[in-house]
Amino acid sequence: MKVFVSTADASGDLHAAALAAALRERVFELELFGLGGGALAEAGLETIVPQSELAIGGLLEVFGSAGRVLRGYAKLRRALLERRPDLVLLVDSPDLNLPLAGLARRIRLPVYYYIAPQVWAWRHRRVRKLAARTRRVGVIFPFEEDLLRRAGIAAKFVGHPLVDRMAALREDLNPARAARELGLDPARPVLTLLPGSRRNELAANLPVYLETARLLHARDPELQAQLILAPTLVGPAPELPDFVRLVRSSRDEALAVSTCALAAPGTVTLEAALLGVPLVVAHRTNPLSFELARRLARVPSSCMVNLIAQRGIVPERIQSQARPAALAAELGRLLGSSDAREEIRTGLADAVRRMGGPGAARRAAELALEAAGRG
Repeated sequence: MKVFVSTADASGDLHAAALAAALRERVFELELFGLGGGALAEAGLETIVPQSELAIGGLLEVFGSAGRVLRGYAKLRRALLERRPDLVLLVDSPDLNLPLAGLARRIRLPVYYYIAPQVWAWRHRRVRKLAARTRRVGVIFPFEEDLLRRAGIAAKFVGHPLVDRMAALREDLNPARAARELGLDPARPVLTLLPGSRRNELAANLPVYLETARLLHARDPELQAQLILAPTLVGPAPELPDFVRLVRSSRDEALAVSTCALAAPGTVTLEAALLGVPLVVAHRTNPLSFELARRLARVPSSCMVNLIAQRGIVPERIQSQARPAALAAELGRLLGSSDAREEIRTGLADAVRRMGGPGAARRAAELALEAAGRG
């Protein structure tokens, strides 16, 4: 079975790799090619375009890298046209993948979209494209299935793929030993910085995050801090204060041993929820991108945990509100009070209960085979 895969961000790479592993249990010969990162490469992907080339987010920021994006898209388009796979597997990344879905439909290739575009959040008109261009759609939040089915889309809730990975980590983790292996003192508090998986996110958020960490460290010199960089962020390491260590591997373990975290909106907020790590969300972007996104958004929060729980569990500081002093105040409250941390953990657990049980990759693979006509 020949499968074209496309996902342009770090979390999608992990989820696609888990799906690929589940497919290999069901398909005797599986050939994967397309766009992905390190996890998909380990799962056997023949990389046509490396994910690091397209790790860009924001409505306007993409234009600054338009040449690289267009060259990458052209390579993927050519691979689809020339190699004619049995299935086109598109994971998240709708600005790239919906056009690829349109091409696949025109040349009569079956499309399975896993981790559907969040049409309920913004740019609702994409739902028509999703209906016209896909054979099956796997969704990871329970409320998405009914919404998309009402729009004529063959959608199915498969559960959230992070549930399995984080449950396995928590079961095997010895926090004190893991902290020591990471070069941390288990007896001292740990602040983890997660500024985003794209280059422009890192550039916009990292200075704010580091200044926040400096303020907190000045108040409590016992504080340890770690910066977790996504695998999509290749290149020289950023300059960091002495008390901040850089994490490029063992990222899940590093997050799991954290006292609290400062994170950009995205999948990492769900990872923190599944690991029971209290967090604050903060994000800055190009001012015009922010205004466009704000006008297009149809949801009250940028934090997925809050959307799943349908209430404000995680504090959010976006754009001009994402100031180091304000962030240090929020995080200082969490670092200094076990009651404050436990209050957020209780809310995180409520969100986790709504994310479905284990087995998402297996169910997603079964849906993939249905889309390919092999179910």
